[in-house]
Amino acid sequence: MHRRSLVAALSGLLLSPGIAPARALRQDATPTACPTTSEEENAAIARQFHEVGTNQRRPEKLRGILAPDVVHHAAGGYPDVKSADGVVAMMSDFPPAFSDLHYTIDLLITKDDYVVERYTATGTQDGPLGDLPPSGRKATWTGINIYRFACGRIAEIWSEVDALSRRAQLTGEAAATPVS
Repeated sequence: MHRRSLVAALSGLLLSPGIAPARALRQDATPTACPTTSEEENAAIARQFHEVGTNQRRPEKLRGILAPDVVHHAAGGYPDVKSADGVVAMMSDFPPAFSDLHYTIDLLITKDDYVVERYTATGTQDGPLGDLPPSGRKATWTGINIYRFACGRIAEIWSEVDALSRRAQLTGEAAATPVS
């Protein structure tokens, strides 16, 4: 008897005016303004990261494709960054260091909410980059970015950059070789 009265009381409570059913509460908890994007749309957005941010020298425009709380797991001397403003600041370091910097996307692979990008970058270092003074040397390096998308924006990035080779080219020092 107690079980029936409990079920009846809960049913009455959920159907009372001003009290939403549990299903409606779950739906309200999910943002309705969260657009979903296809793999093709995600690939197009991923292409903008280097095309707009670096090749067009407009890193401030990246805010339009980054989630406000994007997390960038960086390599190559940069710490992890946990905001769109942080990613924009990080990407703003490159145009002054390499006035002719250009990224070429060599390969894009999409799967669900992920895009993997392999790129080649080239540029002449005519400004400081981190602790490196301008060298006037041209460098070519490669990297891989993995982008995770949520709500039509880049929510997370993992970057692996051949910073060791880039540094060796810019300083004229031999790159370290792996120990066997």
